[in-house]
Amino acid sequence: MKTLADEEVAAFREQGYLVKRDVFDDAEIDHLRSGYDYITSLVEQGGIDEQYLKSAGPEVHIHLQAPAGTPAADSIRFLRKVQWPSMLHPAFEEIRTSAKFSGLLEPLIGTSLKQFINQINFKMPGGDISFPWHQDIRPTPAFREQESNYVQTIIVVDEATVANGCLHIVPESHNLGNLKVDRYAEGQIEDHVDVSRAIPLEAVPGDVVLFTSYTVHGSTVNTTSRPRRSYINGFVRASACDVGKWAFHEGVPIPITSDHDYHRIRA
Repeated sequence: MKTLADEEVAAFREQGYLVKRDVFDDAEIDHLRSGYDYITSLVEQGGIDEQYLKSAGPEVHIHLQAPAGTPAADSIRFLRKVQWPSMLHPAFEEIRTSAKFSGLLEPLIGTSLKQFINQINFKMPGGDISFPWHQDIRPTPAFREQESNYVQTIIVVDEATVANGCLHIVPESHNLGNLKVDRYAEGQIEDHVDVSRAIPLEAVPGDVVLFTSYTVHGSTVNTTSRPRRSYINGFVRASACDVGKWAFHEGVPIPITSDHDYHRIRA
């Protein structure tokens, strides 16, 4: 099982991010892609209950950035993200609780972990989807010292390149702390951070990007003819968080739970 060497932990603390190569194998990535195919089929068929499209439901949010009147069959290119996909397809749940995550994160935040973010991102061709500069601050008083107790992870599902809108990160920007800016607000991050220092994190399927909640990052649109998809899981040291869903207890995976029945996602 892959874990982080001492020098990798030091680099993460110093730079605010790390790219760990070749963590998940081809079979695991293909399994994830089956989950993405299921999600896109839901969108293409249409008829999804409005509560899931408007983030009015308890957990799952299917975020479509489609112009008004776009037919369901054409709306897939405007699919931006889905929150808590582990509630919808077992592939996402199996990877979310993979022992590989426990091994990677132990040197950073221990083996008893809760989860704040479970999300899949899409950049489909022609969708004009971007994620402007931002931090992943968790604004809750129930979350203590997140600068050292939270790690955001991104599994690369499709090859990530500059052309298809790979993640860009500003090294050492986490040292500035919480910038207290509006999320995705144009120009506000630039008032505090020299974003010209940002570097592209090109990566291949199976690689995992790790960064802190204070690390400034963003990405541009996909200009290619192929999709770029990624799987995001944000983990927090359990002793530092009073809310959220469990992921691991002393290294043992905890299945995801919900009081809601997601078998009936269509209206």
